[in-house]
Amino acid sequence: MEDNSISIDVGYGHVKCMYKSKIAKFQSSICFATDVGNTYGEENIYDFEGDKYYVGKEASDGEAFSTSDYKFLYKFAPLLIYHVLSKFNEVDLKEPIILTSGLAMADWNNRDEFIERLSAITVNDRTINLEVNLVPQGAGCAMDWVYYNNDSEYPDKLTVVDIGYRTINLANFDSGRPQRKNMKSYPGHGVSSIIKPFTSFMENKFGVTFSEQEAISIFVKGEFKYNGEAQDDVAEKISELKSQFVKKMFQSVLVNDKKLLAMSDVVLISGGGAYLLQDVPFPPNVQFSEAPYEFAQVRGFATQNLI
Repeated sequence: MEDNSISIDVGYGHVKCMYKSKIAKFQSSICFATDVGNTYGEENIYDFEGDKYYVGKEASDGEAFSTSDYKFLYKFAPLLIYHVLSKFNEVDLKEPIILTSGLAMADWNNRDEFIERLSAITVNDRTINLEVNLVPQGAGCAMDWVYYNNDSEYPDKLTVVDIGYRTINLANFDSGRPQRKNMKSYPGHGVSSIIKPFTSFMENKFGVTFSEQEAISIFVKGEFKYNGEAQDDVAEKISELKSQFVKKMFQSVLVNDKKLLAMSDVVLISGGGAYLLQDVPFPPNVQFSEAPYEFAQVRGFATQNLI
């Protein structure tokens, strides 16, 4: 891998990144930075396009912006990427950086403007120049599995089901060649489709507001304490919503792709939503990316610098 290359998967729930052998994950949380009259923690405030923001963990409260559409991605991907780069001291920010990232097929028509948007990022009056390589979401998962699990050889027919926070992406390959007609996105059917009703459930039950990021954190943990007491009905709700997600995914969202999946030599399930399917019985042609599933994309992106 070239010394100044980095792979970053800017997701609606988290930003995943890989630099050399290091992997990391940050919440895609952003909120306005409030001036409280002192400078404590000011090094964690970013000045971006005329406003000041908190990014990541510091922004994961009720004030965090909604992260569920391309407008958010276009506006704030530069800031999220700057945040990631600032955490990797080994990356030389004074030199051009080779960035490999992804974009959902649902947003692929915006790829040229997105590449241009990321080519020069200015934060805190500092500009970073990037050489951007953009890959369709789902394709990185295929690259990862093929390189690390199949001796760099594509099966005759490979279909990736990449379950992200906002979108389920399908990427289909015929002897390693991407089949554009079968490269699909299902916006609104990712993990966020169950986080939203879960957030409403939590707010109705406890009478307080929860940001998307707070709800995700509780949902992933699978349990919740309030006033020091375990809330068993929250755990039950999480289990119920997981079951509903799986049923909807295969009985509704992917119903038109049934033939494609059945005729694939390998159906690869990947992305952060893959955790919801671990206990589901599947046909013999279904495999999972190596855990942690949410890093499959960036691992795959990084292989492009190893070949």
